[in-house]
Amino acid sequence: MTVSGDLHVRGQNAVVVLRCRYRRGAYRVIRDPEGVISLWAIEGTRSSPFTIEFADRGRVSRTLGSMSPDFIQAFLEYVARLKS
Repeated sequence: MTVSGDLHVRGQNAVVVLRCRYRRGAYRVIRDPEGVISLWAIEGTRSSPFTIEFADRGRVSRTLGSMSPDFIQAFLEYVARLKS
């Protein structure tokens, strides 16, 4: 999966926004079959350092760069809605 440099940087900046908002805990960003992004906190991790995983079409990754450009774009839109 090839992700353009600009899209990758914007995606990483969105992860930083989430890290600032949720300083602790483990989270999973999931895109459902309709393309809607949701953020799920993993139970029992409230006191652990911030970590994030990404899930799309049964594929889970700790790196945003390995996700599809469509996933990253939907993730950017999700984080933009959180900020407003």
